[in-house]
Amino acid sequence: MHADDEVQRKKLNCTFDGMCQPVNPGGVACYGFTIQEKRNNRFYQIYEEGGIAFEPFSKESSNNVAEYVGLIKSLEWLSNNGYNKSTILIQGDSQLIINQICGKYKVRSAKLMLYFERTKLLIKNFDNLEIEWIARDKNKEADDLANKAYIDFIDKNYEYLHNKLK
Repeated sequence: MHADDEVQRKKLNCTFDGMCQPVNPGGVACYGFTIQEKRNNRFYQIYEEGGIAFEPFSKESSNNVAEYVGLIKSLEWLSNNGYNKSTILIQGDSQLIINQICGKYKVRSAKLMLYFERTKLLIKNFDNLEIEWIARDKNKEADDLANKAYIDFIDKNYEYLHNKLK
């Protein structure tokens, strides 16, 4: 078996999350995602990321935008790192986003349509990808990354925030 064949067969589990604070919409939208690889019936973290989903305090910043950005960033990372043929399970705690992607809900928001279309386009690049909803308490790692991105933003932009919120 070649090393490339090994990557193709890997079982990966990804979680994503997003949030917008101190107000939603219009606050600081942040995302987080994790990528774990299954080896010997255990999952090992191979990558994690958190960051700002959209320009802070803009009309575009919302929980739902942040959730979509977390999902998109995880799909981009998987694709850029050659996991397109791997078996992948993606999990998130946003019923809206999961149900839109799975076709159970229509996308009624013009703002979210761009994110929905980008996500669907990225998903087409994968041979064996499944997406499912999980309860919020099962999504702690991705949630923590989104919260850490928010706290980091506050720490680095305290004066800007203070003036913005006056």
